[in-house]
Amino acid sequence: MGFLRHLLSRYQDICIQCHNDPDADTLASALGLYQYLTAHGAKVQIVYGGPVKLNKFNLDLMVRQCQIPIRHVEVLPPAHLLLVVDGQYGEGNVARFDAPAVAVIDHHFQRIPDGDLVLVRSDYQSCATIVWELLKEEGWPVERDERLCVALLYGLYTDTASYADLYCKPDLAMYTSLTGNYPLLERLKKSCLTVEELMITSDALQNHYFDTERCYAIIPAVHCEQVVLGILGDLVIQVDQIRATIAYTESDISYQISIRTCDESIQAERLAAAVCAGVGSGGGRSGKAGGRLFKEALRRQYGEGFDIFAVIKARMDQAVPPEAR
Repeated sequence: MGFLRHLLSRYQDICIQCHNDPDADTLASALGLYQYLTAHGAKVQIVYGGPVKLNKFNLDLMVRQCQIPIRHVEVLPPAHLLLVVDGQYGEGNVARFDAPAVAVIDHHFQRIPDGDLVLVRSDYQSCATIVWELLKEEGWPVERDERLCVALLYGLYTDTASYADLYCKPDLAMYTSLTGNYPLLERLKKSCLTVEELMITSDALQNHYFDTERCYAIIPAVHCEQVVLGILGDLVIQVDQIRATIAYTESDISYQISIRTCDESIQAERLAAAVCAGVGSGGGRSGKAGGRLFKEALRRQYGEGFDIFAVIKARMDQAVPPEAR
């Protein structure tokens, strides 16, 4: 019995919870689950908590056009099962609500015990891909629903720096399967940068570090979406002296990274693997790659007071050879 069938066999009154300050990936995941569960007779609601309400143009447009029935709550509505998507129950970015039973579907570093209601695939780049696989497992015709296709693809888009850092096989499989001519998706892609993120981009560019011997740049960005890291990398790699860039930002449990290279001797996918070795996961293609460095793994290796910039610089120094003069 598949995971979704297992849920339905035990619960018919389900509340899907997105993480606080929802992004496109958690919204897409919730929509896919909502459609399947309601079609099979379950009573389903989609909620999120936390102090910040949805206020980004692109996400508001996604919610309206894809018809995602999500609402902000301070108290969990009555339900037999709380299903957390794109996050884990008890984590800092998921408002904690008491519930009779809790299930989890997520793609981040696993911090909760295994169980028959827990599905965490940390090697996936988006939670939307996990949901897509679950729906396909049940024979759900995802491709026939344009709204759902757009939502799932946009969730993947925002979690892979505009697909530039897309490397995981299951995520690539969903991208290939669902890609089509979707005007709404193109509109969403062109609405993902807010004025605040424009300021973040400006500050990150001003505060970049340039290694003159190895000709690489490190670009630290205040908390932002993965797509912003891709924009930073694509811009900085155009500088004539720079052979490689790594942009990074902090999330609750990890640091997202985005890598660009323009030198045959420096493969972006190998550089991502080297930077993430032992403390995360990364991959990509020859010129573009991405990954995640998990805080828990970093603490184990470098201690509680680790300096993420120093860690990244040390790993870049080891992986990028000095430029031949």
